[in-house]
Amino acid sequence: MVSSTVKSGQNLDAELRPSSKLVAFLLMCAALAVSLIGDTWLGESEWQKVLLFGLLLYSAAGVVWLLDEWRPQVGGWGAVMALVVVSNVGLFWLGVPGFLTLLTIPVVVAAVLLGLLAATITAVGQTVVLLLLYSAAPFPVNLPTTVTILIGVWFTLGLVIYVYHSMYQIVQWSWEHYQQAQDSLEEARDRKVELEQALEALALANRELVLLNERVANLRLLAEEAQKAKTAFVAKVSHEFRTPLNMIIGLTDILIEKPEVVYGNKLPAPLLEDLKIVHRSCEHLSSMVNDVLDLSQTELGRLTLHREWVDLAQEINAAVTVVQPLLEKKDLSLQLTLPNGLPQVYCDRTRIRQVILNLVSNAARYTDTGGITIGVVQQGRFVTVNVTDTGSGIAPEDAQKIFDPFFQVRDNLWREQEGSGLGLSISKQFVERHDGEIWLESKRGVGSTFAFKLPISPAMGLAAGPARWVDDDWVFRERTSWPKVSPSPYKQRVVLCDETGDLYPLFTTYADDIEFVDAQNLSQTRQELQECPAHAVILNSISPNHLKIMVEQARQEIPDTPIIGCSLPPRADHALKSGAIGRLIKPVRQSNLEEAIQKIDSPVKRVLVVDDAPDVVQLFSRMLHIYDDTLEIITAADGKEALHQLRAHLPDLVLLDIILPDVDGWQVLANKAQDEAIKDIPVIVVSAEDLVEQTKSEVLLATMGAGLSVSQVLRCSLQLSELLFEPG
Repeated sequence: MVSSTVKSGQNLDAELRPSSKLVAFLLMCAALAVSLIGDTWLGESEWQKVLLFGLLLYSAAGVVWLLDEWRPQVGGWGAVMALVVVSNVGLFWLGVPGFLTLLTIPVVVAAVLLGLLAATITAVGQTVVLLLLYSAAPFPVNLPTTVTILIGVWFTLGLVIYVYHSMYQIVQWSWEHYQQAQDSLEEARDRKVELEQALEALALANRELVLLNERVANLRLLAEEAQKAKTAFVAKVSHEFRTPLNMIIGLTDILIEKPEVVYGNKLPAPLLEDLKIVHRSCEHLSSMVNDVLDLSQTELGRLTLHREWVDLAQEINAAVTVVQPLLEKKDLSLQLTLPNGLPQVYCDRTRIRQVILNLVSNAARYTDTGGITIGVVQQGRFVTVNVTDTGSGIAPEDAQKIFDPFFQVRDNLWREQEGSGLGLSISKQFVERHDGEIWLESKRGVGSTFAFKLPISPAMGLAAGPARWVDDDWVFRERTSWPKVSPSPYKQRVVLCDETGDLYPLFTTYADDIEFVDAQNLSQTRQELQECPAHAVILNSISPNHLKIMVEQARQEIPDTPIIGCSLPPRADHALKSGAIGRLIKPVRQSNLEEAIQKIDSPVKRVLVVDDAPDVVQLFSRMLHIYDDTLEIITAADGKEALHQLRAHLPDLVLLDIILPDVDGWQVLANKAQDEAIKDIPVIVVSAEDLVEQTKSEVLLATMGAGLSVSQVLRCSLQLSELLFEPG
């Protein structure tokens, strides 16, 4: 940067110097002036000298001009020498003392044309010449005048140096700022180009964003269609699951509770114990099917946990009881280590039970010799469960993927075992949803240990620091007694004032981090709020017209709590509106069926069972005969046959499945309602479908105390609009 600046300064110095042709021009002008006034100035007797002096001036001008054409720097030195010669010739030859004052001009010309160094050399040269001429020959000027001229020469040199440096600094400053301005201009041009490119890129990105928004809108429509298809698929699959589960649970209920009715005698005690294990396993699977249905109704993509304080020892013992027959069959030992004083864990009983059952059953399935060890250890605020087997172990490359969905170990022993590869993946999700951790430790030929740890209770952070309520002069006083605080984590409290009674089980299915309080009327709601305040009161009424009256009454009686009003019909309302007197969800227990029949006012002698599964028809027939062995049972496998049997036999009761080939249960009810002969026959809908998605509120009201202000209405409206636009 410094070298470039110096180079720029040298170039600038050279560019600022005028051409020596200017001196040549001035010499020509002087020659012309001498030719015109020389005679008058020196007299007619000296005209020859004047003529020669004029020729000298013309010659000097020509030489300077030619030298400048050849080389500008040589022309500059020529101009300086020409002025020196002209001055001295005018002094000595013409005898004009005034020419002595012209000796200062070469110094100025040298500084202007060649620089300060040339000016200094010129001044030194003139001084030497004057001193030599003064001492060597008769000088036309006296000594004081000569000295004065020399002083003028050097004074002129000093003045030139001073002026030169001042002008050079000014010019250098101007040049540097000019260069900076040029650089800034170039940078501004570059930035302009970059800005134009950025604007062009932004316009392109904007067009792409518009296209992406259109695609997102289309993909959202596809996602909504996929969600509907998923819901329908889950409902169909759940129906297919519930049909065999209904058979297993129904038959095991009969075999456990009343085996003598079917077989005429009691079953052996070991067989009853095995049936109870089968019954418990089916109950667990049935609850999992219900959870799948609940998940299909949400768009959250996460599992809803229903936490409670659970005794892990009890759940481990239950899992061992289920797996015990397999252990005895394979002659495997079982070592169970449960420490005394093991604390209860705040978790979802069903999910953790499934995790334990998956790990223990896997250990039993993939172990041929040796045994299984189950241990529980408390470590701080965590409880760790270890399930160790003496199987073949798992290779390190397989251990890294063992918790991936549908992953199957490449070991032949594991290949021979049946399994979908989902058990460990689901267990991992359940444990992580509890803020826990699950891992594997395995060694080939020795065995494997699957372990998971759970927090005993969720971590609860401080809502505010002590600085808000501790003063500098606060005096510590130790408590003599401590209050009993529930170890359960804090939850928001919502009171449900519901005349249908369906809201409480429905809401608890969708949210586990809220404490719901079930109340049947406003009086009970007010009593619950007096015992403990709540964040909100959700008031439900079957009739939307009656809802406003109830909300207004609640607003006056409960002025300090937000009131949310809705109109959700009973979950069985769709079936009731279609002409049924009730509905049963598979799997159907004997007690559920008997309770439904007893609600019918007229006597029941003939029952029509409509279902496309022959096993289900047989199960319901047995359950009906257990209730009353004199009942006449008529069956139908589809909707068309059901309508035919209705008109042909006029039964006293119909057990109608919803999902039927060709004509479904809803169409059967619609056709039945249009036939005067059979429209009054009572029908109980039996289905594996849960009709939660068909339960909708036509209106939602919100109020509190004296009413909502304008700002509250605006904020609530904006937040509510965002929620209403969300899928599901």
